[in-house]
Amino acid sequence: MKHIIACRDSVYGDRETAFRLLPEAGITATEACGVTADDIDDVCDKARKTGITITTLGTGVNLSKGESITAFSRLIEGAARTNIKKIFTSIGAGDEDHVVCLDRLKELASLADRSGITICMETHMPFGHNGDTAMKTMTAVASSALRMNFDTANIYYYNKNIDTVQELKKVLPMVSSVHLKETDGGFESFNFPLFGEGIVNFPEVFRLLDGVGFEGPYTMELEGPLTDNKSVEERHAAVKSCMEYLKSIGVV
Repeated sequence: MKHIIACRDSVYGDRETAFRLLPEAGITATEACGVTADDIDDVCDKARKTGITITTLGTGVNLSKGESITAFSRLIEGAARTNIKKIFTSIGAGDEDHVVCLDRLKELASLADRSGITICMETHMPFGHNGDTAMKTMTAVASSALRMNFDTANIYYYNKNIDTVQELKKVLPMVSSVHLKETDGGFESFNFPLFGEGIVNFPEVFRLLDGVGFEGPYTMELEGPLTDNKSVEERHAAVKSCMEYLKSIGVV
């Protein structure tokens, strides 16, 4: 089955560097991070000129802050204008009432739906840190414009006594994007090693998602020891190593 493999441009620390080097690793898709409604046209133009496809925008929204909600709403409109169909989103709530925040999320999902955009909710607290919580959120919002970004490592970071494969099964039909990230499996551990050097069962993740016809994007999110205080050359080597692992399991 065809798989769309992407990489966050933030892995390289600099977007233009990412656009230049990703094709060398065999990757022509990216999650463009930190894009705003004001610079989205410029970012899309630079990606187009380097042969890079922006498969997702990477951002966050704090449902307790009006200015954050406004900025996110404008980004939805910008994504629609530039034909980017998915926005990876870390959704926060601060100290705001959970029910109030869910109502605001419903409004954003309604705007996304009208705009032809899917909000891909990150595997983060408090709305999507495991399969049960994510399903509860998506059921409450009840919009096809809100789906899950399944992060293969965050499941372990935010939960104890848990397994990526079992959590993925809970949300399988609701996954609209995936972050590929390895982990040592420790609770709140920021040790995210090279693919194949941790405990994530990547072959089974792909097998399950293949079963529901999901092609991607599967976006590499390399962080922690693979990027902290690392040179561009070291970061690029990590990306290439992870691509080689994906080739070795037959998904690229």
